[in-house]
Amino acid sequence: MAAKEPRRTPTTLHVFDTEYSADSAEFCPAPGYCNVLAVGTYQLADEEGFQEEDDASCNIPKKRLGRLLLFHCLEETLQLTDRQDTAAILDMKWNPESLEHPVLALVNADGELQLLQLNDKILHNTNSSVIGDDRLGLSLDWSNAKYHNSEPSIVTSDSKGMVSTFQVSNERSLSQISQWTAHEFEAWISAFDYWQPNVIYSGGDDCRLKGWDIRKPCHAPTFVSKSHSMGVCSIHSNRWRENIIATGSYDENILLWDTRQMKSPLSKTSVGGGVWRLKWHPSNGQFLLAACMHNGFFILDCSSINGEPQRVISSYDRHESLAYGVDWCHKSNISNYRHDSSLLTNKDTITTKPENLEKPISEIDDLEMKLSGVELRESKACWEGSNQVIASCSFYDHVLHVWKAPDK
Repeated sequence: MAAKEPRRTPTTLHVFDTEYSADSAEFCPAPGYCNVLAVGTYQLADEEGFQEEDDASCNIPKKRLGRLLLFHCLEETLQLTDRQDTAAILDMKWNPESLEHPVLALVNADGELQLLQLNDKILHNTNSSVIGDDRLGLSLDWSNAKYHNSEPSIVTSDSKGMVSTFQVSNERSLSQISQWTAHEFEAWISAFDYWQPNVIYSGGDDCRLKGWDIRKPCHAPTFVSKSHSMGVCSIHSNRWRENIIATGSYDENILLWDTRQMKSPLSKTSVGGGVWRLKWHPSNGQFLLAACMHNGFFILDCSSINGEPQRVISSYDRHESLAYGVDWCHKSNISNYRHDSSLLTNKDTITTKPENLEKPISEIDDLEMKLSGVELRESKACWEGSNQVIASCSFYDHVLHVWKAPDK
């Protein structure tokens, strides 16, 4: 268990009733749009109405409804700008790169991968592809969080244990590249290694964490880890610290790994409740945000990975149901940050693609550090004044909270 110490209380900025059960929250990373927040929902229904008492099991033969909600979020106000009825949404993520019109990808209960483009505060469906029949799309990730790629890939996982890759062309065209059986049961999570986009990690209900090299047919994983004792639900590569990934599981533990040796984790931190989502800080590789289903939300300081549990510096426990979706705002101060596409400039986009994606290029690193305002080569990372606005959502009480983490 992580060492306990006095913590200051986060400040709740907004509370919003999502009506349907909320399970995904994603702030847009594009400059000029960082106060745009997308929220996805999942609601089981039958002919007689909603079944609030049921859970989100993939095996319940009921209709799964959803809504996609779009917000304009400032510290003073939270404005709903778009609401669309959809199939139940299991996961979604914005394209990490700056585009004239940001693109959101989502996977749903109809087994689809969809692309939606933001224009005039409304999301427009531009393309979709069927992952497979009779399955739920459970997770997705973009390949280009670290390096520029004009035709990035998306990886998805589904309820039949399959992992699939797709290529995005012209910001809207989708084509499936590959698909393989990765896990015996539900493949809860799939994620790219942002430093090596040819490497994919997956986790499933078979309690396995696996690695895959998509430069060749994925007939066998590059490694299989049994370090988690229950289903693996979350994986996130650290775009600021090479070779570092975080994984979370129903076993209530967060494991940090050095990807150069996956026989055993670097550290193990018990946070309780089951770890559904993990998010590294968008501009600082030190802080990790965790959604711990039955135990709320935590922020961990991972500056020292020395085998000891990571230090919990803040927690948020004002949800009354399963803690699922969570994300950092990509702007430190959203009070005076306008939704204005004119703020986009050429310097806001990383334009160099390395020939060898396995190694970072210094020019990209320098530009990223300039954009984030954080000198990562200093061992001491700045928390005060960094991105501390967070959105979180919970399931059965169908509520979205926007809150501000306290200074250390």
